This record gives sequence, structure tokens and C-alpha cells, in this order.
Amino acid sequence: MNAFYDDALIIRMIILKELRGKYRNNPLGLMLECLKPVIVCTAHYFYFAYAGRNVPDEVYLLFVMGGFSIWFCFITAYGGVSHSGKSGGITGIPGITAMHIYLARTIWSFLLFLLFAYIVAVPAEILGAPIAAPDFSLSVCTYGLAASLGFAFGLVTKSIAEVMPPLSPFLKLFRWALFITSGIYNSLSTMSRLEVGVIWYNPLIHLAEFQRHAFDPGYPLFHAVLWYPCLTLVVLLFFGLASTRALARRGRGMNGYFA
Repeated sequence: MNAFYDDALIIRMIILKELRGKYRNNPLGLMLECLKPVIVCTAHYFYFAYAGRNVPDEVYLLFVMGGFSIWFCFITAYGGVSHSGKSGGITGIPGITAMHIYLARTIWSFLLFLLFAYIVAVPAEILGAPIAAPDFSLSVCTYGLAASLGFAFGLVTKSIAEVMPPLSPFLKLFRWALFITSGIYNSLSTMSRLEVGVIWYNPLIHLAEFQRHAFDPGYPLFHAVLWYPCLTLVVLLFFGLASTRALARRGRGMNGYFA
């Protein structure tokens, strides 16, 4: 328990250190973290509304918020692992390892987009938009799974790129395929049976559907399940941690758990 508490303090320190370094001379600070998803969601809201895109009940704000917030949560956590080389020398501090950085960035991704959901939904509801503050327990589940999937997927792809560098371009194409089929442009409840048979295997679209349901309990959950993202996470974590253990040198700190 003492070791776990020490690791928790290290992770907290890394999160605060990276935020201070990132926004030291910027008074806007945390607001900038939410600026990109706000811009992307706003642009797609007007695009979907103008194009009359087929979404359940034509509630476009609900649709873009649920889809893009899950995707950004996933890809931010993924980037925290795949771009771990940009650690600002933190790993040079005794007792701090790359795994601490991975976990810190994953936890921050989860907290950021859980907060983002409320920052957008609560004022929008007050202004009369057809969206409500999301169900807390369901949102913790969806954003937690999205961030964890990003962490596990990052470990797997990082190991593959290290062992077989020629595959790196194909991994980028795979990330693009994940993006297109993640539920940001489609809903399982409005797809044809043929489309569902293919896109269903992207775990992110299930999380997007459930997060939309968290914003509105009336949102349909046809074909969406939570067990599949959980199963995918277990498989990715197994291979990600196993490959990290196989490739990492034995050392002190958290790397010792996996190496």
C-alpha cells in the first residue's frame, strides 16, 4: 500500500508539472485544453445540422458531444503513451519511470474529458439546448474505458513500432480507420445491418453511444454493449503490458512491475 501511495503521489506530481510547464506563461491555462474539442464539436454541429445528417432524433449537439469527447479522450491517452519521449527529462528523476508518465497522461485524459462533458452540457442545458448534465457513473465508465483503451492501444502500437519499424505507416492507417469508425459520424441505431456488421467491432463506437445515452436517457442503444470494450481492453492490456515487459530493461520503480 505504501508503494501504491508513493506511485499515486508521483503521478499527481507529473500531471501538475506538465500542466505548469505547458501553461506557465498563459493566463488561459486549462481553458486551452478544452478549446480544440469545443471548436471541433461546434464545427461539426453546424455541418451536421446544415447537411441534415441522419442522427437519432436529429439532436446534433448530443450526437457530436458524445462521439467527439470519447474520441478525444481515447486519442489523448494514446498520444500520452506514443509520444512519451517528450517527457521533459522527468524520467531522469530517481524513482520516476516511463510507466508513471503513461499513467499520468492517461488519468489526465480521463479527468479532462469527464470535466469537459459537464463544462459544455450544463450551460447548454441552462440555455435550453436538448442536452442534460451526463449521468455521472455512466460517464466515469465510458471516459474511463476510452482513456484505458488509449493507454493499452498505445502500449501495443509502441511495442510493434519498436520491434518492426516498417509497420509504423500501417499503424497510422489503422488509427485513421479507428477514427472514421469510432462513432463520430455514425450511430449504430441508424446504420444498415451490413455497416453494423463491420463497424460494431470498433469498441469506441459503443462508448460513444453509451455516452450519448448518458447525456440523454432517451437516446437509443441498439446494438451497443459495454462488455465488448471491456473485453477489448483486457486483451490489449495483456499484450501491451507483456510486450512492454519483454522490451523494457529490468529496473527500479514501476518498471519493475512489468520488467
